[in-house]
Amino acid sequence: MSSSPSKTRSEKSPVQAIVVGDSNVVCDLVSGILGQDPRIQVAARPADGTDAVSQFRKIEAEVIVIDIGGRPKESLTTLSRLLRIDANARIILVSTLNFTNVKTGLEGLERGAVEFLQTSAAHTSGSSLPVFQHSLTETVFELGMARRAEGERLTKKVPVADADVPIKLRPASVKTPHVLIIASSTGGPKALLSLFENLSPSVTLPILIAQHMPPVFTGALAQNLTRVSGRACAEGEDGEPVRAGRVYVAPGDYHMVMDRVGANVCIRLNQENPINYCRPSADPLLSSAAEIYGANVLGLVLTGMGHDGREGCKTITQAGGTVIAQDHDTSVVWGMPGKVAQAGLCSAILPLGEIPDFLNTITAG
Repeated sequence: MSSSPSKTRSEKSPVQAIVVGDSNVVCDLVSGILGQDPRIQVAARPADGTDAVSQFRKIEAEVIVIDIGGRPKESLTTLSRLLRIDANARIILVSTLNFTNVKTGLEGLERGAVEFLQTSAAHTSGSSLPVFQHSLTETVFELGMARRAEGERLTKKVPVADADVPIKLRPASVKTPHVLIIASSTGGPKALLSLFENLSPSVTLPILIAQHMPPVFTGALAQNLTRVSGRACAEGEDGEPVRAGRVYVAPGDYHMVMDRVGANVCIRLNQENPINYCRPSADPLLSSAAEIYGANVLGLVLTGMGHDGREGCKTITQAGGTVIAQDHDTSVVWGMPGKVAQAGLCSAILPLGEIPDFLNTITAG
């Protein structure tokens, strides 16, 4: 390969991004937003998959954004071809929401894309544009720095900020968990599928999930979790009782919390302001579980950017419960789990493949 900017790329040089798609409306929007952020450089804007593959071979870009709205099937082919060039490529899918795009987006996440961002809000509501801008730029930057740190296609490995912060583990609760709360974001859908596929049937406590995803996607995620695990998984409904053996996914655009009604625990949904730019947010779900279950709550933080979940996990530890997190090497982005770990809230930090066995052991007491 001829010389490229990546060979002299430093930790402070802009993240290199490629924006793929034939829709000028979406691609102009995405490129325009990214171009305004000095931390990011749009290195190429190929209109189709063939050109995208060609450009990716020449430009050692760290992040690829694909608009899947125009050619859904071709987008999946492009995704697979790009991952053959770099199995660790950080690929973000963007589109408006409709049935075809949701189906394509979910398949793309299963094939190896790490994030899906909805663009419809940015087109239809001025108030939602800042949220989309923040989500897009922060996701591209965090993914870019995570990819750069791996260094396989780069000549120099760049350290991850805060990766060497000393981490102190705390003792786990001596009480058996009565509920499991999972927080996840970027890279989360694929991690969740792997986790549930390998989770022992003996783990029968109720499981509640806050995964950062748009509406419709969360329902489809629940269906996929049912498919791989055989468990009863569905979006949580307002007022629904929390029962053993069931899995509840927070619906997109709603916060999900737990509430005690007499002797029973039920689910409550609300559309209060986003927390940490997220709705659903993990923090209120984790905190509400701590208030109800105290030392009998177990929190699990999987891959994701940002720090959503940190305050909720703090509430769990203050109540005497247990928190565990996915480790750095198996996380797409060690943001959410990293912040929880560095805050000294974890009793274990594990590779994704070891978490199912850990859950089997700890829930058995």
